[in-house]
Amino acid sequence: MIDFTRAFDSAWERMTIILFQPFDLGKWLTIGLSAFLAGLLSGGNGINGSYNYNNGKFTGFKGGAQIPSLGIQQLHSDLSSALAGVQIGIIVIVGIMILLFVLALTVVIYWLGVRGQFLFIDNVVRNRGAIAWPWSYYARHANSLFLFYLLLIVASLFVFLPILAVAVVMGIPLYIHQRWPEGWEIGGFVVLGLIYAVVAVVLSFIFFIFKEFGVPLMFRNGLPARVAFMESLSLIQHHFGSVFVFVLLRIALGLGIAILSIITCCLTCCVTALPYIGTVVLLPALVFVRCFSLDCLAQFGPQYDVWTVDVPPDNPASGKM
Repeated sequence: MIDFTRAFDSAWERMTIILFQPFDLGKWLTIGLSAFLAGLLSGGNGINGSYNYNNGKFTGFKGGAQIPSLGIQQLHSDLSSALAGVQIGIIVIVGIMILLFVLALTVVIYWLGVRGQFLFIDNVVRNRGAIAWPWSYYARHANSLFLFYLLLIVASLFVFLPILAVAVVMGIPLYIHQRWPEGWEIGGFVVLGLIYAVVAVVLSFIFFIFKEFGVPLMFRNGLPARVAFMESLSLIQHHFGSVFVFVLLRIALGLGIAILSIITCCLTCCVTALPYIGTVVLLPALVFVRCFSLDCLAQFGPQYDVWTVDVPPDNPASGKM
């Protein structure tokens, strides 16, 4: 069983040494940048005309004289259809462009986030503020983690889409007939909701342990993401009680940081809501939480002790895998 009291005490001591003994603003800002990047892993109209219709036929303008159609209604119908087609086409194109932009932005955020994971761990474990060296040295680790995260996302879709598909199939008759679900249908939706919730909780639990324990093992032992993921599953299997309590404590710490973030946001007139600024202000809490996770991991055995890694040279070119 993990000694969580010891982990809390050790994490507090490490945090004070890293950030306050001695205090270095440049180092603080650099570690804050790495923490910010690591945190990237934790979007028809109508025009009311002033004309009248009578059974679908143009009869004139409001308050004005009647005028003969002279084919105007047909011309208006053709123009309306053409404009509607153009408008729908524009909406589709714009929608596709927005979707592609969001997808590309998500990929970039994930890529920066996985890079930030290794930057933040390096800065915490080696008690320094560095970007260039760990960015270069852990590029292969980060690329492996990035591709594995994409694989996990795709695998998750294959798990959730069948559940959503069944819910849609059950909901189509209700939509067509414009009625509320009956007793057995309500039961079906409840069962689907429970299955979805259970699967979501289990996958979130596994992914969280992988991020908290598996990624540091990649950092320490040079493991590829797939092997580190299996190591995380092994820890869950053999130390489920400790891991479960750890997750509960991390959730509590996360809620505490969220409350602290809201308080600082109110006290600073939302200045800390700006990207990176809030991370710099909350850096002691973030470093403490990262140290706590690493100290808990180290208690599983020497092969899990991230604090024992060698201090590498400052020149990226001299670091060899």
